[in-house]
Amino acid sequence: MDFTILNLINMMLSANTSYFEGVSDHIISQMQNVSVINEGAKNGVEYYKVVARIDGRTSECCRSMNGRIIPASHLEAQSKAIQNAKNIAQKKAAAIWRNGAFYGKILPKDFGLPPYHFRCRTEVVPVWIDEEVVDGVAMKNTSPLNQDEVIKHIDKTGVERVLSKDNYFDNGNHSKPLYRKAPKSDIVKALNSIERVAVNNKNPNRLNAMSQNGYFLVFDGVNLVTIYKPTDSLEKYFKRSSVLTQGEIIKSNIFTRWFK
Repeated sequence: MDFTILNLINMMLSANTSYFEGVSDHIISQMQNVSVINEGAKNGVEYYKVVARIDGRTSECCRSMNGRIIPASHLEAQSKAIQNAKNIAQKKAAAIWRNGAFYGKILPKDFGLPPYHFRCRTEVVPVWIDEEVVDGVAMKNTSPLNQDEVIKHIDKTGVERVLSKDNYFDNGNHSKPLYRKAPKSDIVKALNSIERVAVNNKNPNRLNAMSQNGYFLVFDGVNLVTIYKPTDSLEKYFKRSSVLTQGEIIKSNIFTRWFK
């Protein structure tokens, strides 16, 4: 047999093996996450947190979902739909795959439980939400502040955001330290009143936000990179700094509905 044909056959066999390994990994991942939800339901878990592995392989979807807090009721309903599916079509309909990022909308009933796509490495973990008051500032989070954090708070879109001490106080990161640009109480108010989000036009891995109390915010995943009040119109500044076709207007207050 011709050497080129042999190579082609080997490549096809390798591709098929890789595909079926991927399918197997997907099924295992889905069942692991379903098991987490089933076990959580037995123990009264009320919320789950999306945990994505952030590296060069992380998809837009998983990057945008990382840190999102999801009510157990939503994931339990989706988990039941997956388990009650009678065929592959119903199983796919109960857990759609998503290529692009997900910004700030109420989750549809067929989305929320990982895996979100082929070879997805994201998972959900049970969390408990509590209120923490630090220096008179009330924050809702899934764990107390550690020694390296200034803010840890679930924002209006349902994502737990973190502001580090280094970033808040270090003058080297910004033209003016963030603590001089925004007091902690204003930062929490800004996180609670996000009106619009969109991808940063200089860094596609960063997300811009504008708040009702006049602040422009930039997130890198769950981390708050910067926050300040622009000298000109906030709306015009946001539009100049963002890819408006990759974002969302936040109409409903997810924070109020889910995290009372």
